Amino acid sequence: MEHRIFFLLLGVIVTFCDVTSEETFRLKIGIVGTWTPVFDELLRTIGLSHPWRIYNITTAKPKSQYDKMLKVKDFLTDNQIDVILGPYDDATGIVADKLRVPYICTTGSKRNLNYTFQILPPLEDFSQAIFDMTKSYQWDKVSLFYDDLRGVYIMEQLLTNHDMMVKSWHVKGGSDIKAVEKQVRDHLVRMRQAFVQKSIIFCSKEHTEIILDQARSLAMLSQPSEWFFYDPGDQLVPVFKNFPDVFVNFTVFGLMEFDSRNEIASVDDSRRLNISLAADSLRLLNATLPKAVEVQRNEAAFTIAEELRKIRIPGYTGDIEFGPNGRRYNYTIKLSEIEGLDSLQIFVTRHHDVWKRGFLLYHVGVWRSHSNSLEDKIHFEEVKRLNRNYSFPLKGRTVSVVMILEKPFTMQKRDYMQRLGNDRFEGFAVDLITEVAKMLDFNFEIYLVHDGKFGTKKENGEWNGMIGELLAGNATMLVAPLSINSQREEAVDFTKPFMTRYISVLMRVPKSEQSYFEFLNPLHHNVWYCTFGAFMMVSVILYFLERFGIRQNKDYPTISFRESFWFVFGSLLQGNTDSSPSTLPGRILTSAWWFFALILISSYTANLAAFLTVKKINTPIKSVTDLASQTKIKYGTVKSSGIMFFFKNTNIEHFAKMWAQMSEVDPSSMVDSTDEGFKKVKDGNYAFFWDTTVNKYKTIEDCQFMEIGPHFDPKGFGIGVPPGAIYREDLSMAILKLSDTGMLHQLENKWWPSRSCPDLSKPSADETSELSIDSVAGVFFILLGGIALAGIVCGFEHFAKVVKKAAKTEKRGEKCEWKK
Repeated sequence: MEHRIFFLLLGVIVTFCDVTSEETFRLKIGIVGTWTPVFDELLRTIGLSHPWRIYNITTAKPKSQYDKMLKVKDFLTDNQIDVILGPYDDATGIVADKLRVPYICTTGSKRNLNYTFQILPPLEDFSQAIFDMTKSYQWDKVSLFYDDLRGVYIMEQLLTNHDMMVKSWHVKGGSDIKAVEKQVRDHLVRMRQAFVQKSIIFCSKEHTEIILDQARSLAMLSQPSEWFFYDPGDQLVPVFKNFPDVFVNFTVFGLMEFDSRNEIASVDDSRRLNISLAADSLRLLNATLPKAVEVQRNEAAFTIAEELRKIRIPGYTGDIEFGPNGRRYNYTIKLSEIEGLDSLQIFVTRHHDVWKRGFLLYHVGVWRSHSNSLEDKIHFEEVKRLNRNYSFPLKGRTVSVVMILEKPFTMQKRDYMQRLGNDRFEGFAVDLITEVAKMLDFNFEIYLVHDGKFGTKKENGEWNGMIGELLAGNATMLVAPLSINSQREEAVDFTKPFMTRYISVLMRVPKSEQSYFEFLNPLHHNVWYCTFGAFMMVSVILYFLERFGIRQNKDYPTISFRESFWFVFGSLLQGNTDSSPSTLPGRILTSAWWFFALILISSYTANLAAFLTVKKINTPIKSVTDLASQTKIKYGTVKSSGIMFFFKNTNIEHFAKMWAQMSEVDPSSMVDSTDEGFKKVKDGNYAFFWDTTVNKYKTIEDCQFMEIGPHFDPKGFGIGVPPGAIYREDLSMAILKLSDTGMLHQLENKWWPSRSCPDLSKPSADETSELSIDSVAGVFFILLGGIALAGIVCGFEHFAKVVKKAAKTEKRGEKCEWKK
């Protein structure tokens, strides 16, 4: 009897529980992964229309994927799960499909399962949206930065447009931030070298910030550059906050309106997308519950799935609708433009779109997934924009300026070892960039090019020297005496020239040849020969005229042969003699001789003063073309310089001949640096081709050097900037203003003052010098020779007289003996 009563009561209890379960429907929700706190918070905030219970789907250390699937199956069946929410898990998705349990996943899935519903649109749709955007904007070149496998898929999609060149750059992550920054900087430099100005960023928030920071340091965040960002859930809001000074629009495409707030997403930006996707999942459940509670308890899951296939409701991520394969369908991707506030002309007021976190936001259009034609897919809205106030991209920043040691453009101060920073240097280029920086309000740091070269394209296509520094992204600009030519213009951009240079020849001033007989130089040697011949002839003729002529005065002594020579010589030197001509023919001849001597001595005296007091140089080279017609003096220039390429590529005959001499006949005449060239010039017998600006300064600095003209091959010196740099125009305008105000002229006068060395090629009274003993030593030698000759003659005569007297004495003694 007791047993019957027990079973009767048990039946009543079971029946009562069944009735209660039918009356009160409790939804059993399985949550995948770590999303339980997110759903739990949302359920407490917005709730559901019917009671619910959350189950965290866990599988304790499965041995394999199959083992995991078995554990998931047991969990779902044991707990009678009605619906699964959270990120997609492959094992969970397969089991849910077999058990016909709807799985509303908040991330993408590669599988097409009947009971898996993806709220987040697939990557294929986002890649198609990017592809359509590039076609709509008619881009012909684009760079893609990516840091995971999703970027590879985007790249493959972009490559299907054969009218567009795609450059892809993989950003490899790591704990070494410096290495990542260098990697990104190298990518940006190569992108700039390829002249690609449109970029798509498909990276994490951290890598995106590194890319933008390095791009700003390279002045690539300005027009005509364009930047396109993939950001489905406002991950980049705090990143853009750090770039209010960019003068270019950042275009962002995402599933939600960029930086739009709602009642469930007013939290940290990094969780906004996940919270919105989770909230949309709960909205879908709420919409399906009325049908689910009307059916049997074991059919609730199937009913929810069927309702999800038919549903279309508005959500936080836009309209939600699913296609036959469970993927999201008929939705839109929003396009927004971000503009830095520093580029605006006026303060933003409330009637504009929205004021957000240090930047201005424009909603510019949408991409529709359900449209077929490109025109229908992309819809642009008319946006009233604020006027921009252009700002110099480098304003307020510190940039790197590469220079090369070249007098007087860049020089190290004498005590540069005790100085720091830019204070170590001085010169025209230093003063020029200082004035430009003051005008454009930026700071700069000077560093010297490491290889000491101006910039030449190597055989492998890379550039060395200062141009290589620009292309490598190490320098923002170069300021140096770098001439602008076609090859360099293809590699980098140049501003308007701040100076025009020519090519001239630098040589050593020839040493003056000193001669002890300098006094003989006023008359040509032929004149000296003719004068001596005239002296001999007049002396002989005068003797015969005096001997055979009729003397007017018999008391006058006759002129002997010896006296005739002495008289003519004395007359030439304006001296007096004891005898003079007494015949009329002799006197006529003497008058003619005196007139001859007057003219000759006067001319000699005039020329002698010029020869002995005015220094003149006799340069073996009068012009540049003279070098080509001789081989004694070697000539050359700096290897791999712009001047070398002028000689190499010229079609002018004498310059081509000189290039053959320098490059083939005597390659040792080429030098590695200007200092080496100056040294060879100073050593002698060498001519150095270089810029007139540098050669002129060298002649001012050292009077042993001189320039040989005429100047040729005019070219400009300009400030070099990376290719496509927008700030080139600002620098050019600054140079023009410095020229208009006369500042460039003042700097030229400062570093190229008037030459204090005498111009020895132009004799003048201001350039005369006192006579040196070397110039007149020959006169003293002749005087000494005359003294010596007179002494010898005197000794000879004395000896002859003694001999003669001895002979007479002896003769006289012989006569006395004979008489005895």
